[in-house]
Amino acid sequence: MKTLLTALLLVATSLLPSWAQRTVAAKEILDKINRRETVSYENTIITGDLDLTELANKKRVSNNRWAETEAYESTVEIPVTFRNCTFKGAFLAYKNLDPVRLKGNGVLYTAHFNEAVTFENCTFERESEFKYSDFKQRAVYTGSSFRKEANFKYATFRAVVDFSDVRFGALANFKYTAFKEDIAFRKARFEEYADFKYTKFSEGASFQNSRFNGMADFKYTHLPRTSSFEDTVFSGPSDFKYATLDGRKFSPVRR
Repeated sequence: MKTLLTALLLVATSLLPSWAQRTVAAKEILDKINRRETVSYENTIITGDLDLTELANKKRVSNNRWAETEAYESTVEIPVTFRNCTFKGAFLAYKNLDPVRLKGNGVLYTAHFNEAVTFENCTFERESEFKYSDFKQRAVYTGSSFRKEANFKYATFRAVVDFSDVRFGALANFKYTAFKEDIAFRKARFEEYADFKYTKFSEGASFQNSRFNGMADFKYTHLPRTSSFEDTVFSGPSDFKYATLDGRKFSPVRR
């Protein structure tokens, strides 16, 4: 019996790291990114704001798209991986210092991603800002949950993107977002406003088995032929005015 109990204790101890969560400060992650070290976290609670707009390689951008607005860009030069992680603070790849307080157009800060990013089964408890971000490699957000606004407005995804089984608890902002490769929103849940107005889909976009409980805005959106809304549920209002599928006027069947 003693031998059996010892064996069970050893097994339990060996399994502990697979489910037990640890806590790290956002600063630890930022320091690793600045040192270009491997960033890979699993079953981790991240405390504090993870502000990627203030990396060591931050530089002022001249002749930027914002005309007279002062702008700075940071670049994440390594792959970043988070699985089963909870972000307690804000996740910032974009910020705009208050233009009213500065008596001007404000100062814009953005962060771009040169390598793959992975957020599997993660929870973003506060705002997540990816506005204007440029994703050069694969981006995965499968199974994650955004409890506050998920802001991807004007972002550019140059490789495959996967938002399958993601829950957007507040505004899902993909207005003017550009998807250069396949994009998946299969089984995604949009609890409030889903803004896909003017979104640019270059390849197939799959919303199969997704659900829109709030406003679904696809006005002026042009979808490629391989796009799918099979078994998609629209519980709230929707706007597909001027939307097209393979060049033809399109509005999915409400279920």
